[in-house]
Amino acid sequence: MHRHIAIQRYVESGLSTGELDITMRKRPEHAWPRLILYQNLPVYDTLNTMSENHDCPPNQTLNCQNCTVKDESLLCAINDVLPLIEAARTLCRYKAGQVIFYAGNDPIGMFTVSKGLVKLEVTSSTGAAHTLRLVGPGGALGYRSLFAAEPYHASAIAVDDCELCFIPKADIMNIFKTNPQAALRLLEHVSKDLRLAEEKWTGQMDKGAPERIAEALLFLQEHFAHQNWTRREIAQWAGTTPETVIRTLALFEKEGLIDQTDGRVIRIVSKDKLKERTLLD
Repeated sequence: MHRHIAIQRYVESGLSTGELDITMRKRPEHAWPRLILYQNLPVYDTLNTMSENHDCPPNQTLNCQNCTVKDESLLCAINDVLPLIEAARTLCRYKAGQVIFYAGNDPIGMFTVSKGLVKLEVTSSTGAAHTLRLVGPGGALGYRSLFAAEPYHASAIAVDDCELCFIPKADIMNIFKTNPQAALRLLEHVSKDLRLAEEKWTGQMDKGAPERIAEALLFLQEHFAHQNWTRREIAQWAGTTPETVIRTLALFEKEGLIDQTDGRVIRIVSKDKLKERTLLD
């Protein structure tokens, strides 16, 4: 593969051409940033060349003022910050199943979700995939690694077709340096993420697979009711195996808690009784 190295946003993010080249060598070949030169001017092409279906046209999107999720966004809800985001962002489109960034890669900016659903996934030493978090419209990706100055701990994968806004590292750093309100909002956001992670970790340590699967069904139904989840995806969220999920769902159906007659769709029949199954005996 020929690598085309140009300047534009990567130099703005603080990487020299040499540093960018070193960063690229550390990454899987299909995840190399790809930039092209047009008449000796840097032209942004894509952030991730894993798939030809991935599309990142520069600033080709609706005006930020008309964004339906800006009030829920980590940064865009702040009036003074919105014009800065408008000037810096690039809209990226991903098909379901595409990887947005890989665990182990160095962060070059931050993503916010404007449409669709993204999961943050880690792989254990045994090769099992575990879903750490699900991020919907208004949510942000990549900020923890960006500010910790360390590689991504998890991979970000599109659960369904997504639109994300990418803001380069240099622009993000400038926003937080000049807008204390944005820094406080980030701190609040990170603190909530930590609490949720602690609650999930404690629950998975103390509870058995049936209780975790019942919790997963209720959580996914409450927060992402539009999405039909596979047994494998439920297993990744609940920290168990697809085989265990299949057996447990059959048991829940026999007990009258859920209905699976519509193929992949899992309909909760008795929410109260399913909540009781989340409790330790």
